[in-house]
Amino acid sequence: MSQSTKNTGVLGAISISGQVLTHVWRHPANRDRRLRSVLRAVSYQVRGRLGRPTVARLGERSRILARPHHAAAGLVVYGNPPDWPEMHAWRRLLRPGDLFVDVGSNVGTYALWAAESGTTVVAVEPDRQAAEELRRNVGLNGYPIEVLECALAAEPGTLRLTSGNDTMNHLVLGDGHGHGHGGTPVPVRTLDEVLGDRVAAGVKIDVEGAERLVLEGARAALADRRITVLQLEWNRMSERVLGESREPVARLLAEYGYRLTRPDETGQLAPSDASGYGPDVFAVAPSG
Repeated sequence: MSQSTKNTGVLGAISISGQVLTHVWRHPANRDRRLRSVLRAVSYQVRGRLGRPTVARLGERSRILARPHHAAAGLVVYGNPPDWPEMHAWRRLLRPGDLFVDVGSNVGTYALWAAESGTTVVAVEPDRQAAEELRRNVGLNGYPIEVLECALAAEPGTLRLTSGNDTMNHLVLGDGHGHGHGGTPVPVRTLDEVLGDRVAAGVKIDVEGAERLVLEGARAALADRRITVLQLEWNRMSERVLGESREPVARLLAEYGYRLTRPDETGQLAPSDASGYGPDVFAVAPSG
């Protein structure tokens, strides 16, 4: 790489850092070290422009390889943990020996976070490049995380997945939804198959709008109350991928008695009607 190319990369990185300044400055993890956090973010972007990954700390002792083309890992650089309320909720909920299934794991932020607590983790990721990075991060930490390179949906088989969109890759369905044709064929399993007869203390489902399909493939576990808590993305991607709001997901969960909550900044779960769209929802199984 020529010196002029390097200089261009550095200037570009510094420019981009201005766009994330507010996020870094306001992130709860950075309250007592805002300036240092901003400098760390700029350094990460500069290193990325020069083709050098950054090893970022996640939690107390975990590490993750952060590269600019993997947005989820970059968010760890900007704030540890990146999803402050949600990840602190899992710190409260999970215990050593529990089973946690990370559906749509991407590069493994949630999988590593759960494994640090001594939790048994299954990480599910259909995108080949993300799965490769996920395995690197698992190896970097030495956690016994099981990585499944597949998608989860209502029934086993094969579906197509977009590519080149980093965390925004999504299923392309044959009913006209999914915004686009083509995609890469990926194997599909069901959550019921992955779980078998096991009980999951936690399942995080972040599959860019296809969360209902994952739940449809987990009806046996839901009926048996073998999933204690689920975290689900709750944005407009379901309209893009399935042509529907989040209401069908709410109805399906209500069918099995799950109550909808959202975490506060300390990770405490509080009831939420989850109408419309907003932050991730935590669905809690009925007790007793």
